[in-house]
Order: sequence, then structure tokens, then C-alpha cells
Amino acid sequence: MRIALECLRQDNIHLKETVNFEDSKYLLELNFENLIYLRTEHSLIVAFGIKYNKALKWFHANSSDLQHLYKQLSGKVFFGNISSIYESKEILGSGASSKVYRVCNKLTHREFASKCIRKDYIYRREDKERYNRMIQEIELMRKLDHETIVKMIDIFEGEKSFYIILELLQGESLHSFSKKHSLTLTQIRQIINRCLQALCYLDINNIIHRDLKLENLVLNEQGKVESVKVIDFGLAIYTSCPYRQLCGTPGYIAPEMFIEKYPYTTKVDIFSLGAIFFKLLCRKPLFSGNTSDEILENNKKFLCNNYLKNCSDETIDLIKQMLQRDPNKRISASQALQHPFFGEKFTGEQGIAEESPHEIVRMFPLTKPMQVINSNDNIPDIKIQAIRGSQQSFEQSLGSNYFPSFDDDINRIRKQSDHIIE
Repeated sequence: MRIALECLRQDNIHLKETVNFEDSKYLLELNFENLIYLRTEHSLIVAFGIKYNKALKWFHANSSDLQHLYKQLSGKVFFGNISSIYESKEILGSGASSKVYRVCNKLTHREFASKCIRKDYIYRREDKERYNRMIQEIELMRKLDHETIVKMIDIFEGEKSFYIILELLQGESLHSFSKKHSLTLTQIRQIINRCLQALCYLDINNIIHRDLKLENLVLNEQGKVESVKVIDFGLAIYTSCPYRQLCGTPGYIAPEMFIEKYPYTTKVDIFSLGAIFFKLLCRKPLFSGNTSDEILENNKKFLCNNYLKNCSDETIDLIKQMLQRDPNKRISASQALQHPFFGEKFTGEQGIAEESPHEIVRMFPLTKPMQVINSNDNIPDIKIQAIRGSQQSFEQSLGSNYFPSFDDDINRIRKQSDHIIE
């Protein structure tokens, strides 16, 4: 049998025992509704199967051709039997609707991360919003290929879960790392520069992340902040998407996102990165509050904290431009990378803000200093996934983010129910 690899560009596969594809007996549409199954022996793919007439029909071919087919199909269709390719090693994190595992590819023996999303969560809503959002994330991620962004490898569908296979990042989230280490200005500059490179790439590809925060920045190498990568595209959209919902995490949301039906752009990610920049500099959040609701309300009213002290003019100028309330005046990612803050002449370690609630920097006009609280770290994280009706009635989904951080409870003891194989 010959496999028509050249037909992949037409979003289908023709299968026939002859070279005349016009009379192909089997035609498989490449979409997320059709599953493809893989059969392996001795670390080699020996056949692939499709459902035909309510039965699973297997097709055998040269192993190298099947391996090539597997690579070509990755990310375009769901494979149906994850245990044929991946073996689970340990659980890395757990959320309300998913778990993250360290897995090993049986063919290459390389390790990856698998996000296992429960089907009962995905299909709980009759309008298929969660399913459509997951598919949108997959479609976005399969097009992303940049050193500053986590790479999607495979997608699988099981009886009870969907599986998104990603490159395994060896370090922890920047949220955890920054709590344990005092960052130098050079390290902060490396982090912001790398994140801006990611935003430039997303801008070129017309993608808005919409949930940049410390938890969604993960170190690819343990202890090396210069290896940080952006993760979690669960809320990402194309700039062409007509819907502009309020979403993200309180404390990082750009002001224009609170304006109903406002056509916000990739500039919302610049603001979120500015909030990250602020917190890395002074170890305090841009918006304070004793509860998530208070943080969100202060975020909406643009009541910013002003802690920056002893920072250089270059530092103050860049963060001011990133946190402009008016998105039209806010600096772009490409412009920010050209800022003197990243210049070769600006190499000193001076500039980390001291903790001083009484020091007010004139960087946020028309805002008032807020009472200082110790930290927001103990406040449960709320990810706003959608807005319905008026601004006052938007839906807050506590714990419903189906992509937990990589470093969440990594020492949890694995139970039998935690196995990736269904």
C-alpha cells in the first residue's frame, strides 16, 4: 500500500494500493473529529489505523514512511492511543480539571510534559465553549515556533481525557523563582527582553496572549532566567477575532479590557508585561488588595501602587511607557526592545527599587497611592475567562483554569488514578 503524503497539503489523506489516487478507496479528512491510531513494535511505528465502517482498519507501510507521516500529522489531528507513543513517569501538577505529567516518548526516549484535560470538564457546557477554546489553543500553538514560547508537540484523545504534549521545561515558574531569589537588574533586564521578543513574535503572527503573569513564565533551564519561556495559551486569540471579552488574571489586566466591546489589541500584553516588570523591580504588585475582588476592582479603577525608588531614568521611562493607561500611547514590543534600558552602556546593577510605601514616583498621573499590604501571594488566583452581559456581571471562574503551572506541587505522590493511560 502507498501512503499519499503529498496529499497532506489538501487536508486529507488518500490511501490505495496503486499509484492512481483518483480512485482512492480510502479518504481521510484531516480534522479534529477523525482519530488516527498508531501501532508500535520495538520503538518503531509499524502501522496506523482509522475507523472505517465502525471498525478499526490498520494500514502497514515502511517504518520510516510511517514516522514521516506521524510527524506530518502531529498537531493536525488527534491520535487515539497515547500509550502507544508515551509512557507516564510522574505527576508534575494538578488543577481543578486537569493534571500535568512528565512523560517519555517510547520512540525517541525524550521526555515531555503532558497536559491531561478531563472531558467531563470540556463538555460540561452545552454550547461547546470550552471545547472550542481548547481547539483554538491547539490551532494557535501548532503555528508557534519560537525559542521564547513553549512548543506543542502532539495531541491525543482518550476515552476520558484530551492530552496536549508540550516540550518539558526543566525549571520552575518565575512566580516561584522570584519568591526564593532576589533578582538583579541584569536578570530582570534579561527576563523583560526575552518576554518582549515573545510578544514581538506573537504580534507578527497577530496573536494576543491575554494572560501574561509570573505564573505563565517558566524557566526552560533550572535557575537560568535568561531561558524563560511563555506558556499557557488557553485564553489566546487572533487579533482578527471579533469578540473582545474581559479575561486574564486580576492585577495584570490592561485598562482598555474593562471597556465593554473595546477593540483592544496586542498592546494588552504589553501592559501585563509592564505589571510583571513592576513586581520584579520592587517585589510588590502593581495593584493591591486583600481579596481577588479588591485586586480586580483596583485594577479596573487603575489605582496603582507607587513603590519605585532609586530606579534609573531609563528604567522609569520604559515601565511608564509600558503601563500607559491609553493603549494608543503605550509602547509596542518592537519599540520597547530598542529602548535605552537594554542599551550596552546601561549595564550597572543599581536600580532595584527599595521597599518604601512613602516614596511616590510621578509615573502614574491622576492616580493615588494605596495603602500597602504585605503580599498578594496568599490570595487564590482567579482567571477571568469570559464576560457576559454588563461589566458588573462578568463571570469569575475560581480554579477553572485547566492548565496549571508546571511547578505546582511537584512532589505529590502519584496515585493509581493519576496514570496517564486510560
